Amino acid sequence: MRKSEIHMHSIYSDGEFSPQELVDIASKNGVSIISLTDHDTFEGIEEFVAAGHAAGIDAFPGIEMTTRFRDFNVHLLAYFKSPEVLSEELRTRVKTMSETREQRMRQLVDRINEVVPKAFRGSILFENVRKAAEGVLARPHLAREMVRLGIVKSTGQAFEKYLVEYNVERENLDIETALRMIRECRGIPVLAHPGERTYSLYNPAKGRDYEDIPEQLEELKGHGLLGLECVYPYHERIGKVEFYRSLAREMGLIVTGSRDFHGFTTHQAPVLLGTTDMDDSFFKGFQEAWG
Repeated sequence: MRKSEIHMHSIYSDGEFSPQELVDIASKNGVSIISLTDHDTFEGIEEFVAAGHAAGIDAFPGIEMTTRFRDFNVHLLAYFKSPEVLSEELRTRVKTMSETREQRMRQLVDRINEVVPKAFRGSILFENVRKAAEGVLARPHLAREMVRLGIVKSTGQAFEKYLVEYNVERENLDIETALRMIRECRGIPVLAHPGERTYSLYNPAKGRDYEDIPEQLEELKGHGLLGLECVYPYHERIGKVEFYRSLAREMGLIVTGSRDFHGFTTHQAPVLLGTTDMDDSFFKGFQEAWG
């Protein structure tokens, strides 16, 4: 059985490592099926795919898009045969999503500058947060700048004290449009971490419980969803992997799984990349869908 890692992030969104470094880690760890799924950007995929092929690894482009479903946001993974299949419409829409992230970060910096202790107010500069990001801007970049300035002791504390409570929501792409564009490129849309509470179907605090998930998945399948990320660290911790696997099988969805690897931003050591308890049967489903 081949080892895989198909949900990971690089320096082009909120990860620690470059695409080349991720391939090097995968090769060292004996992982031979990989995909780069940075948030709302395709910026690192050419480097990633080329590095993977040079290492004799099945490497293919992906993305993790923040999309609007009903009245809440979910993360949608998408996997493609090669960079060449990406349509101009999809690339343009993704570029717009990256620009929206930048506008949202400017607003978030302004808001956080108003609520930090007086001695630090006005000290967070958008330009410095921007410098910390190779690609799209995300809250971890702001968290790191807050640590550098001494406002908080850790990135975790930045989220706990400021970046959750004072977050700025942005208008996200509706999931029906995202699914259409992905499928038109013969891409494989997979719902990310459906039970992880944030950006997911399950969120009891917002009135969405386990019994609501099958009906939600049926609707998404009707719009073109092909897969479900069942094997996921949070699902494992709460004992829900089989619940999602069973749902996926009942609905004819491809079962996927991964570590959602970021590196130090989520306290993940390189040795974790490729440790997902997942067989490689999903890859055959991917290849059939790609044609």
